[in-house]
Amino acid sequence: MISRKSLILICIIGIAWVLLVLITQRLGYNVIICPSRLFYDLPCAGCGGTRAFILLVKGHPVDAFLMNPNVYLVVPFFLAGVVLAVYDLFHHTDKLNSCYTRFKKWSNRPVVYVPLLVFEAVIWGYNIWRYKHGML
Repeated sequence: MISRKSLILICIIGIAWVLLVLITQRLGYNVIICPSRLFYDLPCAGCGGTRAFILLVKGHPVDAFLMNPNVYLVVPFFLAGVVLAVYDLFHHTDKLNSCYTRFKKWSNRPVVYVPLLVFEAVIWGYNIWRYKHGML
């Protein structure tokens, strides 16, 4: 079980990341935060996620999906985590940890994680193909 403080810290880091991305984007900087691209010059399954998030925030849902479909998996979990963390802080509850524990138990079944792994492998292959063709 992950501690309540750790989950809240993860949410704070996530909020800081969102602010960093939005501020640097607004200033016109293109920040590469993918370790795989920085060190190995290969995209990962998450490559394009930041740009997909920016496209989604700017109101381009189809372009966001084409950049990286993972944005539609990550954003709802991120928002739920932030909402639950804030709720926990103000109401002194442990709902974030409770939801995390239930989700972990639910997702630890082959019927859930096998399709997700296949989906991620397809995205990774798609990202590598786009990168090799200068599209990423």
